[in-house]
Amino acid sequence: MNVVFCWTGVTPAMVACWRAFAARPGVRLKLLIELPRRSNTAFDASTVLAGLDCTLRYSDEPLDRLALEHEVAAFAPDVIVVLGWRSPMCRAVAESPALGMVPKIFAFDMTFRWSLRKLLAPLVLRRYLKRFKAALVTGARSASYARFLGFPASAVETGLIGLDTAAYQAARLARPEAERYPRQFLSVGRYAPEKRLDLLMAAYARYRSRVADPWGLTCAGMGPEKSRLAGQPGVTDLGFVQPDELPGLFARHSCFVIASDYDPWPLVIAEALASGMPVICTDACGSHVELVQPRSNGIVCPTGSVASLAQAMEQIHAHAADLPAMGACGIAAAAPYSAEAWATRFTALCERVL
Repeated sequence: MNVVFCWTGVTPAMVACWRAFAARPGVRLKLLIELPRRSNTAFDASTVLAGLDCTLRYSDEPLDRLALEHEVAAFAPDVIVVLGWRSPMCRAVAESPALGMVPKIFAFDMTFRWSLRKLLAPLVLRRYLKRFKAALVTGARSASYARFLGFPASAVETGLIGLDTAAYQAARLARPEAERYPRQFLSVGRYAPEKRLDLLMAAYARYRSRVADPWGLTCAGMGPEKSRLAGQPGVTDLGFVQPDELPGLFARHSCFVIASDYDPWPLVIAEALASGMPVICTDACGSHVELVQPRSNGIVCPTGSVASLAQAMEQIHAHAADLPAMGACGIAAAAPYSAEAWATRFTALCERVL
C-alpha cells in the first residue's frame, strides 16, 4: 500500500506515528510537508524526519503545481491524506485532476465555534470536501464538526494524533514514588494568547496565597506571551525545551496544568498522562473528552475560571499521596494513543477507504 501525506508543520509525535506506519509490511510512505519560514518551535524538522521519504517546502515559496502533481503521481499512491484546506500545496494535491481517482482522506483537528466563518464552512468548502472519502479527526469534538461539514458518521474516524508513549513511560519509571513524588507543577506549550498564561499566573498566585509551603510552577515554551512569566513568585521559565528532553522534564514534576481558552486537541495532555502525571485543564481543551477522567487522573475546570484552577491546584497539593495512583490511571488512558496503535487504526482506515 502506497500512502502520501500532504501536511503542514511537523511534530515529533506525528513523526513517531508515521515511522510506526512506514515500518509495517507492504507499506510505502511519502511525506509532502509545508513549513512556515519562521516556526514557533526551535527544533530542526529535517532532523526529526531523517530516514523518511519526505519533501519539505516553505509556505512562502512559489508553488509549482505541475511538478507537485508529477511527484505525487510518480509515487503511484493508493491513498492520499490531506491536512485541512488552507495550505496551497494541500489544496493543489486535493484538487488535481490527474489525482482525482486516488481515494483521499481529509485530516483536521478543528472544532466548531459560533462564528460566521464556521457557519458558512459547509457551503464554502462543499466542492472541496466532496473530493474526500473519509475524515480523520482528533476526537469527539472534531468528529462532531466533521459531521457538520457534511461527512456521514460512518466516514468519520477519530485518532488523528498519537505519540511515542514508550518515551513517556520511561519518565514514569524515573519519577520517585509516594512521599518522594516531586512537589512541582508543570505547564508546557506555546506562549500564545489562547494558552492564557495570564489566567494561569493569576490562578497560581491565588493557590500560593492559600496553602502553606506551595509547590513551584515550571513553564516551558516560547512565544509572544513570555513576558507574563517574568517576576512571578515561584515560577520558573525554561523557555523552549527540545522534544527529546520533554520526557525527562515530565519526570521531575508531579502535575500538569493547562489553562487554554481554545485548544482543539492539545497533545501535551496525552504526553503528561503517559508520563504518569495527573492533569489540570480547562474544558476548552478538546482532548480532555477522551483522556481526562475527573477525580481519577485529573481535574477539568470551567474555561476562564481563575478560582477553579486555583482550587484544583489546592486539591492536588492536599492529596499528594494519591499522585502515584492518579498517574497509573493516566497511563492507562494514554495507552490507546501510542504510535503503534495509531498505525494499526490508520491501516484499517486505509483498507476501508480502498
